[in-house]
Amino acid sequence: MDADLTIVLTSAGSDARVERKLVCKDSQPADGSTVRDADAACAALTKHGEKVFFELPDRNRICTQQYGGPQQARVTGTISGREVDKQFSLTDGCKISEWNSMQALLGSRAGEV
Repeated sequence: MDADLTIVLTSAGSDARVERKLVCKDSQPADGSTVRDADAACAALTKHGEKVFFELPDRNRICTQQYGGPQQARVTGTISGREVDKQFSLTDGCKISEWNSMQALLGSRAGEV
């Protein structure tokens, strides 16, 4: 799996903004990656990327109404030649689950933007 992604992390109600980059070649980190743990981020993409970035959510799924924090992320770029532009947040249980599966890419929910 190859990827060239830009990750922009923000926090609702704050001007804080962090931009990171992930480049994977054959599921391994490549030059240009600035995420904290590029090995883990490439592994997370390999394991969960197809589902998180390309599968349509089940229309019948039920998401718990819980708030996980003000953190938000936007991921743009390409995964295996396919364009991605996805927003992440922590506004319900389903979105928190997506964030957790991509935590190596997005960072922890602790809020350090």
